[in-house]
Amino acid sequence: MHPTASRFPFLHRVVRPALPASGAMLLAATTLTGCGLFGQSWDVKLEVTGTGQAEVGYSFSGETGQTKAANESLPWTISQNVGFGFNGLAVRHAPPGTACRIYVDGKLRENQDKPDAEGTLSCSVNLQEE
Repeated sequence: MHPTASRFPFLHRVVRPALPASGAMLLAATTLTGCGLFGQSWDVKLEVTGTGQAEVGYSFSGETGQTKAANESLPWTISQNVGFGFNGLAVRHAPPGTACRIYVDGKLRENQDKPDAEGTLSCSVNLQEE
């Protein structure tokens, strides 16, 4: 028997479960912070206007990669509540008259309405805590 077990019989039972629980709480706090639960958060709306179809790629704050969707019907939109970081929207093979827009808390923050000769355009907004 361990020498401290005789003086503190429940010590070995209390410490072991507390370590995984504290690790889980730390992981949860770190994960939730990126979503703005322990800091500022914003409602971000990504929008592509126009007619026809286009390839759309986008990412919200806290995401590690870009989500791509081919042959999306326009107009197209997606919204998410996010924490600080970069939000981006890219459009390829866009017909003339296509525009990309990013709204933050209902206010237009970025607007591109002139696709280049190859039909590409992009918008991005960097959100920082104030």
